Amino acid sequence: MKHPQVSVFALSSSMLVFTMLATVPTPVAAATRAHVAVKRVPHVPPIHWKGTITMFAQAYTPKLPGVKLPSGSPKLTAFEQAAKAFERLYPGIHIKFVYPLAAESGAPQWYVTKAAGSQLPDVVWSLYTNNNNTIPHGVFYNLAPYFRQPDPYIPGNQHWAAVMNPHVLAMTKAPNGAQYEVDGDWVGTAFYYNKRLFHKAGIKSPPKTWKQLLHDAQVLKAHHIDPGADVPNYGWDARLFLGNVLGQKALHRLVSFTKQSSGVVSAYDEVMGYHAGFYNPAKNPRIMGWWPLMRKLYTYWNKDVTDVNAVNPPSGAPSGSSLFAAGKVAMIYQGSWTPSNLKVAHVKFPYGSFNFPSLKGSTPYATNLNSSPAVGGPSAAFEYAISTPRADKRMNPAKFKAVLDWVRFFTTPHWDQAIVNQLGSFVPTLKGTKPIKADAALAKSLATPFYVCFGYQDVTPQSGTQTTQLFQEYVSGHLSFAAAKQRFDQIATQAAQQYAIAHHVHY
Repeated sequence: MKHPQVSVFALSSSMLVFTMLATVPTPVAAATRAHVAVKRVPHVPPIHWKGTITMFAQAYTPKLPGVKLPSGSPKLTAFEQAAKAFERLYPGIHIKFVYPLAAESGAPQWYVTKAAGSQLPDVVWSLYTNNNNTIPHGVFYNLAPYFRQPDPYIPGNQHWAAVMNPHVLAMTKAPNGAQYEVDGDWVGTAFYYNKRLFHKAGIKSPPKTWKQLLHDAQVLKAHHIDPGADVPNYGWDARLFLGNVLGQKALHRLVSFTKQSSGVVSAYDEVMGYHAGFYNPAKNPRIMGWWPLMRKLYTYWNKDVTDVNAVNPPSGAPSGSSLFAAGKVAMIYQGSWTPSNLKVAHVKFPYGSFNFPSLKGSTPYATNLNSSPAVGGPSAAFEYAISTPRADKRMNPAKFKAVLDWVRFFTTPHWDQAIVNQLGSFVPTLKGTKPIKADAALAKSLATPFYVCFGYQDVTPQSGTQTTQLFQEYVSGHLSFAAAKQRFDQIATQAAQQYAIAHHVHY
């Protein structure tokens, strides 16, 4: 068998990464029906290799032998059931789940150290490896050639990639066209709302536009109901608003500087856009034209939470999530992990979610571009890479075929839905899958391509803190727009200059 090209894929450091995985999921029935997947395979491809396949499955790793978990810890069995189903198909193969030491888990250094000693597991969770430039070349197989081949565990499949979400594929593709991971989940954000409080205020359905959102907030307030609570989050809000107000023409121009197929605007793109003038807040009113919209919303939000320091929140500070779980506020803007957290809190009231509303008519700068998926992406818990012989001394051509088939087996709609939904923190992305009911709105976000703008947050280490603090000062009512604009102009100018010097940018 011909070896595929091997390399390591490093996304831009500005790619949004969510690590909020400390949630307690509720198992779903599909996760326990391992025999279903076996029956659905009309033809089992032969595997002549026999032995043990090791796998680091991150948040989905089942309970390890001899390890007593604390009360309330996740009871994750779906991946284990998938492994048992695969082992029944191939009696000579055993899937062994491994987990790094507590001090190593989630750290890029673990991958570097293990790869240097050729000790990486055969299959590894690839979040940090794909988001850091510190991993050596040749650690993972390029799976692109196999994406073009059939997945034999999906009836009728002609190309493995055909079952994958095309927007996820675009975001995980390396500049040279290689694919170093398979991805099956999506972390996203949405408004979560208390249906009981909405009903009490006479609101029959969640808002679809920004104007409706503000109107509903007024109605809730009139019924003596706290409309919502969140700490101003510039990092999220900039992504949601900037893509929309800039418009597709400007966004295409921005990503053209680095030819990003994923639509993620890099720090270099922003600096080049600043120099060109159209991404300069002093010259383009769209860059800050959405700030007054957020300030208006926060006039209805719980002020105790709004004023919590967004950069260094004090211990014990009130949070929107805790107030929402207690039934004290009607809405929060949070992530796909929220339903799991609410189950842990034993929330009894009915709740739902709705996407970031359309900005149409809210400001003269609003466009028809859908930016609701901009906070999130395929950087979650279901993304896996296969280690090369350089990083894994146990790997050889015969074993690679067996490992590839194991990855193909669990990256099918059946197991993707069972595994992802059991964790309950993210949305399954393979075609034919459905998320848990509370995150249904987030699945719709995967239907359209989008652009992610960071609003100078990632240009320099200082600009992230500065923009976050400035944004909170303004939207919480402590600073005028004129003063905020003057300061933001200074931050953008300084950030662009510092980046150009540090990275030897020649305009």
